[in-house]
Amino acid sequence: MIVDPIISIYITNKNYGKYLENAIKSVLKQTYKKKELIIIDDASKDNSIKIIKKYEKKNLCRAIYNKKSKGLIKSSNIAIKASKGRFVMRLDADDYLDPNSLSVLLNAIEKDSNIALVYSDYYLVDEKRNILSLEKQTIRNEEGLLDHKPVLAACCLIRRSSIFSVNLYDERFTRQDGYDLWYKLLKNFKFEHVPLPLFFYRKHGKNLTKNQNKLYKTRTKILRKFSEKQNKIKDLNINCVIPARGPNVDKFCNSLELLNKKYLIFHTIDEALKIKEFKKIILTTSDLKLIKIVKNKYKNNIFYHKRKKKFSQQNIDFKESVVNAVKKFNKKNLDILVIMTLENPFRKSFYIQQAISSLIIHDSDMVIGTVPDIENTYYKYSKRGMELISNEKNQKLKLEKNIIFKDVGAFSVQKYKSYLRNTINKITNVVLDNKDSILINSKSDLILAKKIF
Repeated sequence: MIVDPIISIYITNKNYGKYLENAIKSVLKQTYKKKELIIIDDASKDNSIKIIKKYEKKNLCRAIYNKKSKGLIKSSNIAIKASKGRFVMRLDADDYLDPNSLSVLLNAIEKDSNIALVYSDYYLVDEKRNILSLEKQTIRNEEGLLDHKPVLAACCLIRRSSIFSVNLYDERFTRQDGYDLWYKLLKNFKFEHVPLPLFFYRKHGKNLTKNQNKLYKTRTKILRKFSEKQNKIKDLNINCVIPARGPNVDKFCNSLELLNKKYLIFHTIDEALKIKEFKKIILTTSDLKLIKIVKNKYKNNIFYHKRKKKFSQQNIDFKESVVNAVKKFNKKNLDILVIMTLENPFRKSFYIQQAISSLIIHDSDMVIGTVPDIENTYYKYSKRGMELISNEKNQKLKLEKNIIFKDVGAFSVQKYKSYLRNTINKITNVVLDNKDSILINSKSDLILAKKIF
């Protein structure tokens, strides 16, 4: 098995022993090698366990055995939490892949960091692997997508961070064919279609899609959950504020440290300038030298606000400075405030665009950048000693714990009225890749960042 895989393929299986080995071999024969195979068995009663253990003993897969049946959706979430790759793919035990599937799909998804999901055409086959037809999955874009059914959930290559960003599969919907995950991802990400048949979908009596009545009832519930909301982003007044103390005011400020021959603060400004939704980008600082250096490069492409030095001290809330900066450069009311920190130079512009969309779609007060933590359990001091503060009422099995999200401080996107009133009632999140979330607060952090960049 690859120690540090790029792609994680998980096979979901329950009593599909007659097909399982074919699915496993199709993964092992992939031309792309930086992969791992996870097989999750959902309390099978046939010969499935014997087949899985054969490959497990040869170190060709990782196996997860559900002692009691949990169903496809819960099993998929368990497998995703266990995965180590940057990308994941679900392969049902009765289907199988073309040998070039991973190579082709990976090439497509890596063309754009904002692509969350890549899907392909496929062959429909019978129980004996005879090809019945070539099935072309319609090319879809955001315009009018809700009038079409989503593509098959299996055999899509999905960016792992994107799945965590929408909180995985919704386990309330026990019977579904990808509708829930499809629509959650669709709101914030791009999809890509590869017009090649890259997998084989087996048609037989036990397929989930055969039970159409229950399936359509579930679809109705999911579609109701994702009823369309009017997209008004282009009409909104959105400002980005970049707060910086400046090295002449605070010797610990790293804004003018070099990273890849570019000042640290320039990384943040460059990403902000890529975001077309911003009506204004404002740098607020007490450091006149910093303003001069930034203005020399960016001229009037951004706005400059000199804040009072008392608001640049350590552990001082910069809210008043942010509000003053907004008031100085806005004649009309501000709708959305985006605060981008200079300490996260790897954070990409598309995360901010996702967060803006999420704020509107979910009617949140604030959206933050996070990374998921499924490894740790957290405690706090109390009168009774150490008190559990995560997963207290949930399963203690590692892969069934609730996901804890860590705020990485890369940005916040907020309704401006909520920001002014301190009425942050609903917070949603966007998940960053681990590299993109790296925080630089010290010289040692900077040294490590230079090795990564």
